[in-house]
Amino acid sequence: MIVAAASPPISPPYLNSNPGSFGDRNQLLFKLQKCKSIQHAAPIHAHIIKNGNPNDPFILFELLRICSRCCSIEYASKIFQQTPDPNVFLYTAFIEVLVSSGAYFDGIRTYFQMIKDFILPDNYIIPLVLKACGSALDLKSGEQIHCQVMKLGLSSDRFVRVKLMELYGKCGEFNDAKKVIDEMPQRDVVASTVMISCYLDHGLVSKAMDEFRLVSTKDNVCWTAVIDGLVRNGEMNYALELFREMQMAGVKPNEVTVVCVLSACAQLGALELGK
Repeated sequence: MIVAAASPPISPPYLNSNPGSFGDRNQLLFKLQKCKSIQHAAPIHAHIIKNGNPNDPFILFELLRICSRCCSIEYASKIFQQTPDPNVFLYTAFIEVLVSSGAYFDGIRTYFQMIKDFILPDNYIIPLVLKACGSALDLKSGEQIHCQVMKLGLSSDRFVRVKLMELYGKCGEFNDAKKVIDEMPQRDVVASTVMISCYLDHGLVSKAMDEFRLVSTKDNVCWTAVIDGLVRNGEMNYALELFREMQMAGVKPNEVTVVCVLSACAQLGALELGK
């Protein structure tokens, strides 16, 4: 599947802090933000533990974001387990590490642990954990989170809606996915592309093309998702036909589009040789 709807950027924990440490904290945050690996961040973290406030939520948040970029579950787990009373921001940052590293079920379990700790979810953590549910095909957990979304009044949030639709689509529950997208005030190209990709992932080419034709303004991501899906479903000629249509529409292909088209050409060539 080519396309994945983006989640909202996670915001840092806006908490009251010691004003006297503000300058030092900013310097440490600046150093951490420049770190490209855990090996670079570890000495700074050690310095913080020895000389500063090891439980500063801003510092912990930035450390967890480094772990997310580096897919370092082990280091992130140590940080999180040693954090007293983590708030929703730190839970979000830790779950992001798990999800970005492919530990979807661990991310889902961590979310429900947060709920047990009576910490209310927000519109940042919900799309993240819905992404985990969709990737893990964990429909049951996703449905529970959907109920929480309704109770918390978060169903109007665009990111939440798109991730709900993606969850149901990935799990093959297309009636529920269709209901979510139909309830959106505006059916934008991102939501439609996610729906199209889910149809193609399940081999429903006709339904995918029906949805594709409803999209008024198609970007190169939308075109590429359809071309890729057609290739994956063995529709090589259809994929090349759509590529020509894309060019006629004046939409510039990206690198992924070109790879998909070359794959279609290669497979058609192999079929001709086989004959």
